[in-house]
Amino acid sequence: MLVQGLVLAGFSLRFRRLKIGGLFSSRSGDNALSGILLEGVRIVGTPPALFFWPEGLGYGGGQVGLWRMATETHVGQVRGRNEDCVFCDEALGIAIVADGMGGHAGGHVAARLAVDAWVAHLRARVAEGEIRERDVQVAVAEANRAVFSMASSDPGLRSMGTTLVAVCLRADGTLLTCHVGDSRIYRWRDEVLTCLTRDHSVLREQCDAGMISSPSRAGAALRGLLTRAVGVAATVVPDLTVSGIHEGDVYLLCSDGLTEMLPDAEIAEVLGALGANPRLAAEHLVDLANDRGGVDNISVVIVSSCTSGRLGAELG
Repeated sequence: MLVQGLVLAGFSLRFRRLKIGGLFSSRSGDNALSGILLEGVRIVGTPPALFFWPEGLGYGGGQVGLWRMATETHVGQVRGRNEDCVFCDEALGIAIVADGMGGHAGGHVAARLAVDAWVAHLRARVAEGEIRERDVQVAVAEANRAVFSMASSDPGLRSMGTTLVAVCLRADGTLLTCHVGDSRIYRWRDEVLTCLTRDHSVLREQCDAGMISSPSRAGAALRGLLTRAVGVAATVVPDLTVSGIHEGDVYLLCSDGLTEMLPDAEIAEVLGALGANPRLAAEHLVDLANDRGGVDNISVVIVSSCTSGRLGAELG
């Protein structure tokens, strides 16, 4: 621990303050649990799960790559309740972040219901074979049905809903992404950070239409207004993508509590430096967002095949 502390101290000079451990109020770790799914949550998988690369990715058929995952969620510095929910499972190759909305208990309930339903469906599918795009669509439909049904039956939860971003790592070397709302998925590859999702929000649509020159110029009234969410209607259509996975890729799933506090440039710096250690990367991103004010709940999942970074994998 002492050696790690010395290394991290050098890192903090580059990235301002690096806060590890209990320098903030206790993280809301309960939201990294999913009520009916008590396995593989929070920081999971020791040793890392095995991932078999296919022919055509430059590694040779059957060659093994290593994937590690970590989650981190925090209530932030302003909100009284954490309405995010996160889950990851290296053995299944899946990860998900949900950012609930609806006030009072509603947001928390919506996020938890959506994660439970999505994971339960894909857990069953993995047992039968490889996850297909249709399986992910059905999993989102199940999540939407669970939230919408509960909201319809309980007047106190009627306005609840949730965002959802998720990934599935498949044995053929492809990544399935799934997204509804304004939570995001980023990919760090070859020193370049790419956002793989497009926000389903009024703000994003007005920016695309040229009505606003940049999101930073938008008024507070537009922030958080979604054009698509899980559980607010009887059906929802997710955005799905399929892409190849490269050795060294690092994927970040996050709620807007992170992206409202940190610009992409800072996210890129952290993933570039700590991508080989998903636990430290996740903790540091959340702590930086809290440093900036933590005005919302902050949740991240890091999925990494990276074995070296500017600080090296030895920190893990």
